[in-house]
Amino acid sequence: MDNWDDLKFVLAIAKAGNVTRAARTLSVTHSTVSRRLSALEDRLGTRLFDRLPDGFRPTAAGDLAVLAATRMAAELVDLDTRMTARDADLEGPLRVTAAQLIYQVQLADIVARFKEQHPQIDVTMNAANEILSLHRREADIAVRVTDKPDETLFGRRATGQNRCFYVSREFARRHGDALVETATSRRVPFVAFKWWGNKVPKELRARFPNGEVATVTDDMVTKHAAVRAAMGIGRLPCFLGDRDPDLIRLPGVEPSRYFDIWILTHPDLRNVARIRAFLRFAADAYKARSGLYLGE
Repeated sequence: MDNWDDLKFVLAIAKAGNVTRAARTLSVTHSTVSRRLSALEDRLGTRLFDRLPDGFRPTAAGDLAVLAATRMAAELVDLDTRMTARDADLEGPLRVTAAQLIYQVQLADIVARFKEQHPQIDVTMNAANEILSLHRREADIAVRVTDKPDETLFGRRATGQNRCFYVSREFARRHGDALVETATSRRVPFVAFKWWGNKVPKELRARFPNGEVATVTDDMVTKHAAVRAAMGIGRLPCFLGDRDPDLIRLPGVEPSRYFDIWILTHPDLRNVARIRAFLRFAADAYKARSGLYLGE
């Protein structure tokens, strides 16, 4: 094998299970992946994958190639990490990943002000709802909403958070007294979050025994939009509900604890100047506005 880059295609196909998903992962076309795989198999004189109806499965030779590719990928990541860890200058690339909503609320502003102080640091903002791996160096810093940050990462808790139940002003106008009366017979709708169960929240079942789920969503931005559209009562982080002038808190309900916000990096990169500077800068910025996240 005279081209180590070929193994990158082999590994992508093995992980993805088919050429289409592998092409998407590599940001190339389907035909490019197919052509590279066929050319490699021709040069080696053996098949690396069985083409089955449910996807691509490595042959015995393919397993060897995948194992070699996995080792090489790990070595390259380790080399990149060790080389980056030697960097003591406040310049160079910095990749920050967070959910889109986190960028919208404050993180984009944090990045902008950080860039003003450190114009030689080239910040790339990756707004990804999926979790990018810091160990595989898919990003340098991650801002995550969690109560259980990965113990193998280094970072700090930026701020605690609270959440509360919210309704739109239009929803409050429509339902009136039903929102403040106990054990009302009115069928009050709710906006449910897929990951927390498609039911009326247990905290409010006694108050709304005839409550019903109007819609279900798996995304906080969408849930916020549904509450704004007067589709029902929805539980939102205080930083999202309180700052929206079209929403009000459900009367008679106090905020409850929500997940913390953490700023994390790979432990081997904790002393890289630009990463250490951003960790400190972002943590201070979140601390200064902790009242927004706690609903105070």
